[in-house]
Amino acid sequence: MLEKYHDEMLSCTACAFCKKSYYVYKFAQKESDYPKGKVMVCYGLFSKEIEEDMDVVKILQKCTLCRRCEKDCPSMIKISDIIWAGRYDLKNLLPEHEKMLQNFEKYNNIFGEKNYEKEGSEITFFMGCLVSKEMKDVVISLFDKLGIDVTVIGGCCGYPIEKIGRRVKIKLIEKEMDKLIFSCPNGMLAFKEFKPMHISQFILSLDVNFLKNNKNYIYHDSSFLGRYLGIYDEPREIIKRIGNLVEFEENREMARQCGGEIEFKIAFPQEAGEMAEYLAREAKKKDAIIVTTSPHCYSHLKEYGDVVDLLQLVEENIK
Repeated sequence: MLEKYHDEMLSCTACAFCKKSYYVYKFAQKESDYPKGKVMVCYGLFSKEIEEDMDVVKILQKCTLCRRCEKDCPSMIKISDIIWAGRYDLKNLLPEHEKMLQNFEKYNNIFGEKNYEKEGSEITFFMGCLVSKEMKDVVISLFDKLGIDVTVIGGCCGYPIEKIGRRVKIKLIEKEMDKLIFSCPNGMLAFKEFKPMHISQFILSLDVNFLKNNKNYIYHDSSFLGRYLGIYDEPREIIKRIGNLVEFEENREMARQCGGEIEFKIAFPQEAGEMAEYLAREAKKKDAIIVTTSPHCYSHLKEYGDVVDLLQLVEENIK
C-alpha cells in the first residue's frame, strides 16, 4: 500500500506545521506522535530502513485518521492516507485490536455482543455496533414517533477494522431499500456505494415539528461526518430548530477530534480522555450541552461532560 504514496511521502518537507493541530502530540510530546514523525516511519518501512516491531505498530496506530493536520500542511499531503496505508502493510496488531478483530470475525460485532435486527418497510436504518450498544431503544422510539415502520439491519459495518489495517468486505442483506439511513459516519463510509443518508439529512427531508427550548447546544463536528463526508449544515439546522446553537472555537473543517473512534480509544485511553476533556471544558465554559452526530463521539464524550446525541435530541423534542 505504501508504494502508492511514494511521491507523497517524499513531498513532506518536515516543516512541522502539522504539529500545532495534532492533539495526540500535544498530550504525548514525542516526535513519533505527530504527523511528520509518522510519515517518516512510513517511509522507513517502505524503504526497508526500518523493520516492523511493536513500537512501530503502536506509532502508526496512535492516530485517529481525523485529517485535521492536513488543514495545516502547506504541501497538502494526504497524511491520514499515508498512515492508513502503513497500517495495511503491518503484519502485527496491538492486543486491543486483535480482540476487536476476533469479536468481529466471530460475532460480526466488535464488542462481541448480539446484533439487533427488525423487519419493516423499505426505509432501512443500519444500527451498527455502537448505536446498538448505546441507543437501540432511542432509534426504535424515534421511528415510531415519525410513524415509520423502519427496517433495522444489525451487525458491524467493518470500517473500524479497515482503520486498523485489515481488509474486510461486508455485504448488505439483499433486500429492497428505498432509503438507507445511518447515524454512524463509519457505516456511511463503509457503504458509500449505496448512497447512504445521515439521520440529520433524513430528518430534514421530513415535515417534522420540534418543541423549542432555551438551552444552549454546542455542536461537535465528527471528523468522519465532516472532513470525510462533508456534512456540516444539517445537524446545525436541526439544533437551531430546537434550542440555541453554540459553536466550539474550532469548528467545521477545523474541528477538534474528540478521541472517541473506538479503535483509538481502546488502544490509547489516556490520550483519548485528554482530547475529550479539552472539549468538555470548553462546552462547560460556554454553559452548553454537547451534541454529537456519531455514536463513537457520544459513547466517549458522555464520560466527560453533558452530552446528547442528535438521535436523542430529535427523539425527545418531536411534537
